[in-house]
Amino acid sequence: MSRLGPVYTLAVGAVLTVALGVASAQASPAVEQATATPIETASTAPPVAEEEAPTPEETAPPEEAAPADTTPKKVDYAGVVQGNGGLVAISIRNGKAVAYFCDGHIEAWLKGTAENNTVTLEGKDALITASLGGGKAQGRVEFKGKSWRFSAAVVKKPSGLYRATAQVRGARIVGGWIKLPSGQSVGRLTIGESGAGEAAAAFEGGVVTWYGIPLTPQEPDAFIDTINP
Repeated sequence: MSRLGPVYTLAVGAVLTVALGVASAQASPAVEQATATPIETASTAPPVAEEEAPTPEETAPPEEAAPADTTPKKVDYAGVVQGNGGLVAISIRNGKAVAYFCDGHIEAWLKGTAENNTVTLEGKDALITASLGGGKAQGRVEFKGKSWRFSAAVVKKPSGLYRATAQVRGARIVGGWIKLPSGQSVGRLTIGESGAGEAAAAFEGGVVTWYGIPLTPQEPDAFIDTINP
């Protein structure tokens, strides 16, 4: 019995050693799993910079439209020249203007423009400037160094301005008349470049005869483009 004791002891020790080795081998996977590399967590993303809203382009304020020209397109004025006793007539057609000033002894034909409710007309030794508004043309007549004021109201046919021309034996005859709604009328007939002539009879319409020469007075539409004062 004393000899078997050590042998038995060695055998038991060997069995224990093998058992412990097996147990250790079975435990290793668990340890490896426990020490596995931890899962990386998503890092916090940096804040995204907010896009700046596009700055609206500065736009220039719209240009204001120029005020419309209210000058009458077609109108006739006639009235008395203050301090002279003569008459003046102005006719406007689409920006063009023609005028006649006469007191029976002196006369002047004038031509010009009408815009922004004003008229400026020029003739031989003569100038007319006037403002338009309220159914009137009001301004001044200048003739050979003298100046008079006038106020001429809007008139309708048969009142207004008339002109007649004729050619006789190489001499040019020109007649001019102004007729007011009241019936007052003044005019003058001249012959040749010298302007020699005489006061015309009141214009009642129709053909005018001067020393046997027939003259047909016309309205401004017929001569406003061709008159040459």
